[in-house]
Amino acid sequence: MKLHIYADDTQVYVSVCPTSSSGVNLAVSKLEQCVNDINIWMSENYLKLNADKTEVIMLGYRSQLAKIHLPNVNIAGVDIAVKSDPVKNLGVMFDPGLTMAAQVASITKSANFQLVNIGRARKMLTTDSAKLAVHTLVTSRLDYCNSLLAGINNNLLKRLQNIQRTAARLITRKRKYDPISDDLINLHWLPVKQRIDFKIMVLTYKSLHQQAPEYLSSMLQIQTDRRPLRSSSAPLLFEPRTHHRTFADRAFTCYAPRQWNRLPKHIRNANSLLIFKRLLKCHLFNVAYGL
Repeated sequence: MKLHIYADDTQVYVSVCPTSSSGVNLAVSKLEQCVNDINIWMSENYLKLNADKTEVIMLGYRSQLAKIHLPNVNIAGVDIAVKSDPVKNLGVMFDPGLTMAAQVASITKSANFQLVNIGRARKMLTTDSAKLAVHTLVTSRLDYCNSLLAGINNNLLKRLQNIQRTAARLITRKRKYDPISDDLINLHWLPVKQRIDFKIMVLTYKSLHQQAPEYLSSMLQIQTDRRPLRSSSAPLLFEPRTHHRTFADRAFTCYAPRQWNRLPKHIRNANSLLIFKRLLKCHLFNVAYGL
C-alpha cells in the first residue's frame, strides 16, 4: 500500500488486477485493515477518525472498471460506498477515468462567475486594475494544479482557453467576437496548453536538480548512451513505452520526459531555475504564436 499526506488530508491507495477477484478482495482487505489499525491507534490516543468524511473511488480504464464489482468498503465499522461520481482531493476533482472533465467543469464555473463580477465593475477599473483582478481571481484558477491536465482532450482544453480569451477581451474592452490573438501576444500570456507544459517542465527541472520531492525525482531516469556524446551536458530523459495514449501517456513518468527531450539544449542546460523559467517561457511563447 502507498499513501500521500498533505497537512491533515491523507490518501491511501493500492493497485489491483481487475481480472483477479481474489486479488481485488485481498487489496480491499488490506485497505480495510490498514484504516482499522489507524482507527485503533487514534482511539488509544484520544483522537477520532471521522469515517463519514472518508471517500472511496476506483480509478482505471473504463474496461477495467467494468470488470470489478465493489459496492462498498468498510472503514472503521462504517460501510463507505465506492463512488462512481467525481471526488475532491485537495481542491481537484477526480473522476474514475481520470478524464479531468469534472475538474475542467469546476474551473469553468468558478472562473466564469468571477469574470461576470469583474465585468460588472470594469467601467470603474483601470487597465492595470483589471489585469490584477483577472490574475487574482481567474488566472489563479486556471493555473491551480494545472499539471494534472496534461494530455486532456482538445474539447476540454478549448473550454479553458475560451476563459483566457474572455479574460483578455475584458481587459482590452473587446467585444465577444472580436479577434483577440494579437492582444494575447501583447499581454504576453501563454495559452493554456503551454501553461500546463511550463508547470510540468519546471517540476522536471526541479526533479533533476534535487529541488523536488523524492517521489517525483524517482519517476525520472536519465537516458544512458553506449558512448559519450556532446549532448551529455544537457541529458535527455528515458521515455517509457505505453499502450494507452489517452491514459498512460499522460502520466508524469511519460509526459515529462517526452516534453523535456523536445526542449532546445541551451534551455535544458540552464544554470539556475530562474534562467530556466525565463528561457522556457520565451520558447513556449514562440511555439504557441509561431513567432
